Amino acid sequence: MARLMSAALMAFALLVSSHAFASASRLGLQVLATVSGKQMPKLVLQPQEGVKSVVVTLKRHDGRKSRVQARNIAAGSKKTLTIRQAPGRFTYDGHFTVKWANGAPSEFDMRFTMTRTLKLKLSIDRKDVDMDGRTMTFHINNPAKKATLELVGKNRKTIATITKSFKGSKGNQDLTISWKAPGQELLYMDLKVYDIAGFWKGVRFTPFFSEVPHDRVEFENGKWKIRASEEPKLKRTLSALRKMIDQYHQNNVSMQVKLYIAGYTDTVGSKAANRLLSNRRARAIASWFRAHGIRIPIYFQGFGEDVLAVGTPNETPEPRNRRAIYVLSSQTPAKSKTLPKQHWSRL
Repeated sequence: MARLMSAALMAFALLVSSHAFASASRLGLQVLATVSGKQMPKLVLQPQEGVKSVVVTLKRHDGRKSRVQARNIAAGSKKTLTIRQAPGRFTYDGHFTVKWANGAPSEFDMRFTMTRTLKLKLSIDRKDVDMDGRTMTFHINNPAKKATLELVGKNRKTIATITKSFKGSKGNQDLTISWKAPGQELLYMDLKVYDIAGFWKGVRFTPFFSEVPHDRVEFENGKWKIRASEEPKLKRTLSALRKMIDQYHQNNVSMQVKLYIAGYTDTVGSKAANRLLSNRRARAIASWFRAHGIRIPIYFQGFGEDVLAVGTPNETPEPRNRRAIYVLSSQTPAKSKTLPKQHWSRL
């Protein structure tokens, strides 16, 4: 607070005459110009000599007028005059009329700006953090000044820091910040949003990727319908999946997690037919999870016989290759030996 008062007095020196500045110094005038929450801006008086009365007439630049006053302030004692102000930033022209204890009068004018903000709150919805599109939307309850987004790599070194100005924005207005592909795997991202008073709130985003443990669902050769005998396996996976989603949401309240289901086949049939078949199997599993209460976004893709769990010659019926993989991730899984393509379809 002392820093804010000192800064305000330095600003006065540039805005008022030397006479007014000398009078303000004699009156021991300080300004608590930036406050948050239920606090109100204040004029703080600590005069060098006794004051019989002081009256401050205020004219705000939106036309509103007000007045504050005090009486019988002893030399060296402190008196606080509260300026009742709605949240926002306002400039005042103040006229000070002082009667000193020895009967001598003095007057001076001074201009100052006072900022009051609500206790800062940052709101961001999971659906508004698009890790694939590399953009996020959020809002704060006060007019925003700027936001910074720091990208930190797995080596814990900063990859980039993005700063975006939001000067002129209003409280609760949607604000958006974007970033470029980092070129390496992210450990986390730190978002800080500053309001016009310089207060800030932040949130950390941690990219997430985890394979869901599951029992292999067996399909009939050339079929994609889930048999009743295989549903107990999916029910066990469903229980594990729900626990993982709940745990993720407890620790990552600001990012949406998605389910990716990859389907695979053995080498019986053509490659094109197997890709179509595996895609249908992946979709069948995705639809089963949706029908049983999984509400997060679900994506599926078939890889056919491109990624074999067990290497076999062509036209070899191998149940271990007729499988699916389930992945929870906050963004589209990167290409890998297991997931060599990114042609995901949303259920």
